[in-house]
Amino acid sequence: MKKNKLLSYFLLLSFVTFYISCSQDEECAECHVVSMHDGVEYELLDLGEHCEDALHDLEDGGYMLQETYYLDTDGDSLPSPATPESTNIEVHCIM
Repeated sequence: MKKNKLLSYFLLLSFVTFYISCSQDEECAECHVVSMHDGVEYELLDLGEHCEDALHDLEDGGYMLQETYYLDTDGDSLPSPATPESTNIEVHCIM
């Protein structure tokens, strides 16, 4: 019985250690699409968390809007609508 309990603790500790070490090795970041107007950044869309290659592809390739945005994510009006043709659209990722 004592041997089983000890084995259970060992397996649990191993799993936790493995999980923590693997999750810290990945390069991940929370990303969002912003529109810049007169030096002010307006968040348009939350893209969620991206890791490794997907993160680099998103940062390098940018993001193409599929529709026109009139409000930011807080519900505030934009100075001018953000359209798929807008050139002031950027992807920002925070690690």
